[in-house]
Amino acid sequence: MDLLHDILRYTHIGGGFLGLFLFWIPIFSKKGGKIHRQLGKYWTWLARVVVLSALAGLFLYIPQIIEKNISPNNYAFLLFLGYLSIVTYIIVSYGVAVLKSKKDPTSMNTPYWNIMACLSATVSVFIIFFALIVKPDSKVILLALSPIGFSVWYGIIKYIKGKYSSNKQWLYEHLGSMLGAGIAFHTAFAVFGVTRLFDIGISGWIAVIPWILPAAIGIPAQIIWTKHYQRKFKEI
Repeated sequence: MDLLHDILRYTHIGGGFLGLFLFWIPIFSKKGGKIHRQLGKYWTWLARVVVLSALAGLFLYIPQIIEKNISPNNYAFLLFLGYLSIVTYIIVSYGVAVLKSKKDPTSMNTPYWNIMACLSATVSVFIIFFALIVKPDSKVILLALSPIGFSVWYGIIKYIKGKYSSNKQWLYEHLGSMLGAGIAFHTAFAVFGVTRLFDIGISGWIAVIPWILPAAIGIPAQIIWTKHYQRKFKEI
């Protein structure tokens, strides 16, 4: 079991580091070009490996949490990582799938994507109830970031139901999804990676910064980037 823990841990850490660097190449390369398409494909598969290894590792910790009666404050971050992993997996998969439904978004209106959308909302509900009932020290942060899953649910449902009028919506969904996944990657690294690698003890209100900084930068970037392409295609 320890060996399996180590394999999953190093797979997750190694993949996460590689993903942080690889993410920026398709972001800044020519959209639709060979580099963008090829490295983007590599990154999406790498992202899946990273989040699935995280979920598998967390699953193995469940018996220890139950057996040792670990304080909620100690495993609240693990639950958040699980929440972030599930939502990130859905975002990445969705960002790839929309490229295949350019002509007919409603072709994605399948049981699979309806379930994925509902799963995203469900884990958000779980995080909210956990924060309100268990009341860990990270309660405010969990509540503040819980809407991410609802946002993903809403975006997927609206797209697969054909509620958008733009014939370029697949592009906006793709860009938004990839940037959203990038935000999740950088949030996980800022919260779990930096503090452990560099042994940084952050307390007080400053401890909130790693949680919100990637989103504070990434969400405006999503909006600006989408607006740029909407102007380019004369849709605004």
